[in-house]
Amino acid sequence: GSMSRSLVSRMAGTTSQLSCLVTALVWIYLLPYMSIMSPTPKACLSAVIVSAVIKSVVYPKDLMNFKGTDLIVGWGTGIATCLTSPTIGFGVGLI
Repeated sequence: GSMSRSLVSRMAGTTSQLSCLVTALVWIYLLPYMSIMSPTPKACLSAVIVSAVIKSVVYPKDLMNFKGTDLIVGWGTGIATCLTSPTIGFGVGLI
């Protein structure tokens, strides 16, 4: 979703929110030509997303900075999400 798009943009070297606007305008412009992208294997497209997301999953630097109650809630939510589903993990974080 949004996190993977942001990480792919960051991996591409973007530094401002203007990149989101440019990306949206390019997608709108290229939408009529998307039929030529249908033969692209989903594994290739997934590899781009995984390569951007893997750094945040392997070493979650934001979770490493938590202290006290935030540490318990942050890691508990992360582990619950990994072991179950994002919906249940979100629920664990709210409790």
